[in-house]
Amino acid sequence: MKLMTGRERKQKDSPWIHIVLMGYVLISLYPLLWAFQNSFKRHVDIISYPFAPIKNFTIQNYIDAWNTSNVNVYLANSFIVSIIASAATVVMAAMTAYALVRIPYKRINQAIMTVLLLAIMVPGATILVPLYAFVRNFENYFGFQIYDTYLSLIFPYATFGLAISVMIIKAFMSAMSKELEEAAVMDGLNIFGLFFRIVFPICLPALVSVFIVNYLNNWNEFIMANLLLSKESLRTLAVGVAAFKDMLNTNYGGLFAATMYSVIPVVVVYVILQDKIIDGLTAGSLKG
Repeated sequence: MKLMTGRERKQKDSPWIHIVLMGYVLISLYPLLWAFQNSFKRHVDIISYPFAPIKNFTIQNYIDAWNTSNVNVYLANSFIVSIIASAATVVMAAMTAYALVRIPYKRINQAIMTVLLLAIMVPGATILVPLYAFVRNFENYFGFQIYDTYLSLIFPYATFGLAISVMIIKAFMSAMSKELEEAAVMDGLNIFGLFFRIVFPICLPALVSVFIVNYLNNWNEFIMANLLLSKESLRTLAVGVAAFKDMLNTNYGGLFAATMYSVIPVVVVYVILQDKIIDGLTAGSLKG
């Protein structure tokens, strides 16, 4: 009896693996494709033939959603909050990771890593009540109000993404050579010059990946955005889309179009930058 090698077994099983994965992809994407298709149908066609191909193509749903539902305002709010919070997370996580890698305090570093791991394991929903109370009473502690401002989301978003970001960047920095840093110190760079002029550019692949992952999470976040913002002019797109059902009543075409305004930018960003995300997340394990 001939035993198959690992490569032969892999080649034999690969068609079935691809079939299973393709089925998973189709099941996952079908609701999105169905909503995208219906966003170009008239309301009456969606009611009568929700699963049929498009018969009367129209972009009026997108025009109505944009003109009557403040989509442009919600889009701008989402971009502002997501970009600023993600950039803050990247900078703070990079500084923290570099300190954990280079400063030789093993017990303190281990304690910090333990706290970060615990932060990852704790569900965000469990601290919504104390978070809301803290944001509402922020002025009592620090002298200025952040409730119903962009900062009420930027601060929590930057904080919630910090733990996993530190883990990813630390894995990359652990593989960096010290010789370049030592040469920079010999040339007279201080710690800030060393970090921003040497370490930061070297870690750019990992930093870009962390930024994109945090950006996508912040863009899609709903619970905190709905809890900490009451002004309609400050709503993010995720919260605005949830309110479209009431504003558009039973206009399902407009509702699907409003949903696509929220989904399409994220899909486009991920499709364009997916290689950079994967490369950055795996770069730390491939160097050495």
